[in-house]
Amino acid sequence: MCDLSIAGLAATLASTVVGGLAQYQQGQAQAAAARQAAEYNARAAEGEAETRRNLARAEIEKGAAERDRVLRAGLAKQGELANGLGASGFTLDQGTNLSLLGRSAEEIQEEASLAGQDAALKAWNHLAGAARTGNEGALARYQGQGAAGQSGSKLAGTILGSLGQGLAYNNKWKPWR
Repeated sequence: MCDLSIAGLAATLASTVVGGLAQYQQGQAQAAAARQAAEYNARAAEGEAETRRNLARAEIEKGAAERDRVLRAGLAKQGELANGLGASGFTLDQGTNLSLLGRSAEEIQEEASLAGQDAALKAWNHLAGAARTGNEGALARYQGQGAAGQSGSKLAGTILGSLGQGLAYNNKWKPWR
């Protein structure tokens, strides 16, 4: 009877080791696939973040160009206004005509400033998106690294669980009391 319980325990342990090794190899393959997917996702996120940074730079450049365009157009209109008033016989040294030109200059500056602020806001949105996608890439890499450690712990859990089953099987056939 003792030989039968030892043979059953040995068969259980052998089966456990073979099954555990197969599970370990499968876990290793899954971990490798998870690492590759995580690396791909991280690189894609880095590419998207770089694209967003480029878009932010482009928005700033567009904003500067728009601000300059508004200033040039405003100054041209102001010059036309001054020429029109002068040609009509109005003087520009005092009174309503001078305040009209002053107000016109303020509006031009305000419109130019708004163009720059709009560009800065669009650029900030792109930079925030770049930071978010950069963080997503870092998270993907971290998750890929975590997948590698899981297969070894699964193998250890399988072997320990089966050892416990084998000992219980052995105790079932070997009454010690």
